[in-house]
Amino acid sequence: MTNLLILSRDAARYEALIARHPAAGSLQISSPNDCPPADILANAEIVLGEPALVAPCLAQMPALKWVQSTFAGIEPFCRDGLRRDYQLTGIKGIFGPLMSEYVFGNILARERRIGQLAKQQEAKIWQPNRYRGLAGLTMGICGLGSIGQQIAATAKALGMRTLGWKRTPGPAANTDETFSGDQLAAMAARCDFLVSVLPDTPATQGLFNRALFEGMKGEALFINVGRGSAVVEEDLVQALEKRVIGGAVLDVFRQEPLPQDSPLWDCPGLVITPHCAAESFPEDIARIFLGNLERWKRGQALEYLVDFERGY
Repeated sequence: MTNLLILSRDAARYEALIARHPAAGSLQISSPNDCPPADILANAEIVLGEPALVAPCLAQMPALKWVQSTFAGIEPFCRDGLRRDYQLTGIKGIFGPLMSEYVFGNILARERRIGQLAKQQEAKIWQPNRYRGLAGLTMGICGLGSIGQQIAATAKALGMRTLGWKRTPGPAANTDETFSGDQLAAMAARCDFLVSVLPDTPATQGLFNRALFEGMKGEALFINVGRGSAVVEEDLVQALEKRVIGGAVLDVFRQEPLPQDSPLWDCPGLVITPHCAAESFPEDIARIFLGNLERWKRGQALEYLVDFERGY
């Protein structure tokens, strides 16, 4: 038997989904509600769990061979000093549609003035508001993995022009032009909407700063669904207060939960959501895990392996 440890707030749900699958026949599953006992940690060979719950236990799992993250963000596993002598697999193909729904839900609410129309309804005011369609407008997407490509595909379906920025030069699916390296500012200057889906790595720290915002269109909307570390929040506050850009939507922040004394709460033109753009639904994550479990049992390479050095 292979010992599987599930460390998640949805551990019971994961265990129910996994236990009834044929591939789980050779598993001894443990899904404790709180801190696992020492003997369970010592015997765990495979772990399915949330990065923030799993990473602190790595040193106590000498038998560990493989960790399947239940979240897209795997930063806790990549911190200096943590062991890396196991296979870490991430999540792909699930969060793209959810992120796309979030991005375009916010864009359409803004462009179609949904909030203003709701206020008019409450006041019983019949007053059509002018708006613009999205066709022909330009979206820039920073980070062209599976999520970024899904957002780009949605933009193309709506008739938008798509620009993309990524770590290495070369084309990407659903983008009209791609940029890399020091070309981010040049791309951002052309965008009506600039979306970041970048991970938290040393190369992405503080990319969205005062200089970049000042080079953007005055009516541009900035959306961050990647990681808060990519944004210099003080610079974004100034850009919004001085109307340098048209607005922003943030789902991620340098500190979460966002402190009540953060100036972001009262910033004009800013929409704040509590890191909820894409939920990790156990049914979706379990399907990826079980597919990888079958590969594991056959001795095949696992899908969505994470490069610890790159951080994704």
